[in-house]
Amino acid sequence: YRIQSLFHSLQKECLVTKEKAKGEEGSKKPNRRRKKKTITDVLASSDPAPGSPADLRSLLQSHFGATRSVIEQEERFLPESCFLMSNDLSHSLSSYLKEVCPKWSKVQKQHTQTSSVLLLIVCGSALRTIELIKQLTTFKGQAKVLKLFARHIKVEEHMKLLSKGVTHIGVGTPGRVSVLIEKEGLHLQALRYLVFDWNYRDRKQRKMVDIPEVDYTNGSCKKCFEMRKYPANATKNCICTANFKVPKAFLGDVFFYYGLINFHQNLRRYMDSRDDAQLVGRKKSLKFPSTYCKPFAYDENGLPIAPCGAVANSKFNDSFRLVYHQLDGPAVTVPLHRRGITWYTDKNIKFHNPPTNTTLQEAFQGTAQPLYWQRPVYDLDPEDPNNNGFINDDLIVWMREAAFPNFKKLYGILNRAHALFSHGLPAGNYSIIITYNFPVQYFQGKKEVVVSTVTWFGGQNYFLPIAYLVSSGMTFIAAIVLTVIHVKVGRDGKNMEE
Repeated sequence: YRIQSLFHSLQKECLVTKEKAKGEEGSKKPNRRRKKKTITDVLASSDPAPGSPADLRSLLQSHFGATRSVIEQEERFLPESCFLMSNDLSHSLSSYLKEVCPKWSKVQKQHTQTSSVLLLIVCGSALRTIELIKQLTTFKGQAKVLKLFARHIKVEEHMKLLSKGVTHIGVGTPGRVSVLIEKEGLHLQALRYLVFDWNYRDRKQRKMVDIPEVDYTNGSCKKCFEMRKYPANATKNCICTANFKVPKAFLGDVFFYYGLINFHQNLRRYMDSRDDAQLVGRKKSLKFPSTYCKPFAYDENGLPIAPCGAVANSKFNDSFRLVYHQLDGPAVTVPLHRRGITWYTDKNIKFHNPPTNTTLQEAFQGTAQPLYWQRPVYDLDPEDPNNNGFINDDLIVWMREAAFPNFKKLYGILNRAHALFSHGLPAGNYSIIITYNFPVQYFQGKKEVVVSTVTWFGGQNYFLPIAYLVSSGMTFIAAIVLTVIHVKVGRDGKNMEE
């Protein structure tokens, strides 16, 4: 689905390549207890197999089948002449490219066009992009390579880099490549080779096409994206739909996240712009917000804002409804648990509604809602009266600031009480009906929906493991040094040379 834009514009040669799946099969000890299989277990048990042109055709057929006519699908059909030899898993990236591009040194010298590349490699993540660029060392020669992914690099910066000089090889993620093509920052007239990192699996044993991550910033939600450019339209509703496919069933618990890219929740002034005394339900703070909340402490009429501050004012307010399209039955709305997604300490200690003997609306009387909210705080969840006010789960999740500019936050958990979803999320076609409210163009960001599972070791986060390993390693080295000093010098320093 995120590779869609590539096939709308590509008119030159293309090929599919596969990278050898990395990982070793560890010996498993027999367990007495019967463990529940996860998506990682299922994928790990399948042997890595080289992809084929039929795999790509099948992916395109499943993606465009529901939205394109038969004639339009025939126009997008890729004949055998489009494909070169696929990687049979016996090659490294450089050795494979040398075999299919034997005249690379001559071809790259003839390339003089800016804002274009000769060779485009599409992979699943920023980390994989860096890894592939390192593998290109023996192949590229004097060619210039450019990494194309969203992490820490804005679209405008990529467009400038492409236009300044001649770039021969581009390696990047589908999302960033698609945006560059849409904004005409990357032209495809000079493109000779298109390579997909098809067979590489991440640590969850997922291939690039197995990751159900839907970027809905623009694309099918373009109308809503344009509407949200103007503050005057902030109160108008806009609904759009994004389609995606889950190629393999997600077994066990499934988590639904919304993600933001290039949104810096970690800025000091932003993080300080809140009133924790107000959020804990103190009436005095409700009427007289902290000065830290300025300029989001009072509205234009002088009423105190509840909750006040920049963090609450910028609360993510898109909503989603996930629909599963059965092959032999009607479409079914995927049930989600929308409560119980917060930390225990946040829900029970840090956030409380003001005490009241009447309704929650009466408790917040004399206050105003944040400037860019569409609903007051006491009416955030019309379907569940117990999920309103400062104890609203979505509000609590948002108020826990993220440490990095690219982050995702939990939106819901699959309700497996439904018979159709008792074992997890079935494979098949899905649609997300999005109430598009949150604008991203002001900070040049992007929005996405991520569907994921977790292993017994938790989710994917490299920061804490690296931090713990580095700190523990330094502590271990310091302990050895101090032990050696103690043994050589002695407790009383008698062994010290005068």
